[in-house]
Amino acid sequence: MISIEYHLQLSRFKESNIMNAKERTKQHFNETAEHYNNSKDGKFVEPMYENLVKEISKSKSGKILDVGCGNGNLFEMLPDEKYELTGVDFSENMIIEAKDKCKDKASFLVADAEKLPFDNDTFDIIVCNASFHHYIHPDIVLAEMQRVLKDGGKLLIGDPYVPTLVRPMMNLLTKFSPNGDYHFYGEVEMKKLFIQNGFNPVSFQKTEEHTALHIAEK
Repeated sequence: MISIEYHLQLSRFKESNIMNAKERTKQHFNETAEHYNNSKDGKFVEPMYENLVKEISKSKSGKILDVGCGNGNLFEMLPDEKYELTGVDFSENMIIEAKDKCKDKASFLVADAEKLPFDNDTFDIIVCNASFHHYIHPDIVLAEMQRVLKDGGKLLIGDPYVPTLVRPMMNLLTKFSPNGDYHFYGEVEMKKLFIQNGFNPVSFQKTEEHTALHIAEK
């Protein structure tokens, strides 16, 4: 029979791994913040902005929240006279870069995606670009997004696209990722997450060879 002590040790081990993953993510992006656009991550993300801007532009105005906003690249591409822009990121250095880049165009806060510091029903659009695969508690993050999004509001999640046959192996290898990658999602898995957290899946599209855009509504 497996002892209670074994279960306690296993629980502590899992919690330690979770905390290590979060700290690896924060450390990685704090270290790359200043030169992010020229980094491997920055080059990977760059082509994803165009599709997000196109989708956001379907709304004439509104309050937009970027969760995992990084250095503010997306907001730099949006007209602040049309939108009220707010960004949050786990990395303090990314927020420093975002504030310097966007000046008074947007508001930025250091915050954990699992504890968004906003009232219920605040935003018309929530964006999460190249960040969701870092989240160790996706249900908590989506529940928070659902909470702060207005009824009828739109959620846009841009993330890496990993083919179905390769994804299980990739998700085993993420535990060794030095930059805090945690889990890569396919279309079906993401739709299930949306539904169980109060969203209506709208569409999925492969935007580049290695990226995809998942869209849902509250």
